[in-house]
Amino acid sequence: MEPNVREESQPSPDEPDMISAPSDDRDEHGQSMLHFACARSHGRNALIQLIEESGTNITYRDELYRTARDVALQATQPDNAKEIDRYVIGLVAKGDLEALNSMLLEGYDHIMDVAAPDGTTIEQVASSRGHQDIVRFLEGIRNFEENRENLLSAIRQKKFEAVVNLTKLPDGAKLVRAKNYYAVLMENEDIVDYLASNFKAALKIGDNLDRTPLHYAMGVSNVEALSRILIKNGAKRVLKDLKGRQPSYYFMNKADVLRLQEEEKE
Repeated sequence: MEPNVREESQPSPDEPDMISAPSDDRDEHGQSMLHFACARSHGRNALIQLIEESGTNITYRDELYRTARDVALQATQPDNAKEIDRYVIGLVAKGDLEALNSMLLEGYDHIMDVAAPDGTTIEQVASSRGHQDIVRFLEGIRNFEENRENLLSAIRQKKFEAVVNLTKLPDGAKLVRAKNYYAVLMENEDIVDYLASNFKAALKIGDNLDRTPLHYAMGVSNVEALSRILIKNGAKRVLKDLKGRQPSYYFMNKADVLRLQEEEKE
């Protein structure tokens, strides 16, 4: 039986009639203007200018989990990938810790391996500019990524105690970002409840197609219990993904979620 989910025409009194997760002008396949731009050649600085003027996010991944940088390499446009790397180097040179931290939290995986055109490493750039806060940030990336992977592994293996211990680390709240999807796919009520109760902000974070944990919950077998937990902790029933679909859509159209679930269990 379908869980008690309001229809689109009956929003909760405390929820706006229309709520859309921020899409940054991405299309329904998750591609931003930067994805499209990276598939063709450009003059020097063109991509950096596009990023800075449009505010587009270089960390966004499309439905195939490709960043714009990945698209550039697949389209045999290595100069575009280098241009994005130069943009990252520029953030380090300016000491923009906030932007770099955001990239790390979003799962961007080309921070530590980029270098300036003359071969100077990203750590050397930060140090030479006197940005000690950036140096410390870079030094902590590897440990952060290891802890994030350990948390994901604990969720997949349904190790509740390990999940709790990892989330109590100094960066625990940052590690949790976007991890409740996996707990939902594993259909582990205890872990879903723990993460939803203690890290409510993560319930509003969309995946690469802006699907929230509640979108996922609607497509799994244990939909009633999991959706109840998520909604109780503030998950919005009217948030739309990039395809314009509210969570209730996936109750009747489970194929996408079941495919993701199958991939996680392999």
